[in-house]
Amino acid sequence: MNIQVMYQDNIIGEIDPVLLDRMIKTGKVKMFMRSDGWAMIGISQMRGDSGPYAGIDRRGRYGPGDEVNYNVIT
Repeated sequence: MNIQVMYQDNIIGEIDPVLLDRMIKTGKVKMFMRSDGWAMIGISQMRGDSGPYAGIDRRGRYGPGDEVNYNVIT
């Protein structure tokens, strides 16, 4: 599912979530939509900024975790 963003020229568009960090670092995105509303770059708290992120982790983990017990049936 794509993330809604506002570019530096105030045009709103959608991008693949994988591109968000790179677009923030290169200064191409002014704001992006979170589940609780618009997050403004440089104003809103971001993941990795001075301490743990307090919001909901929506990225999730991909693939099986360590807690999975595999049973092989022969």
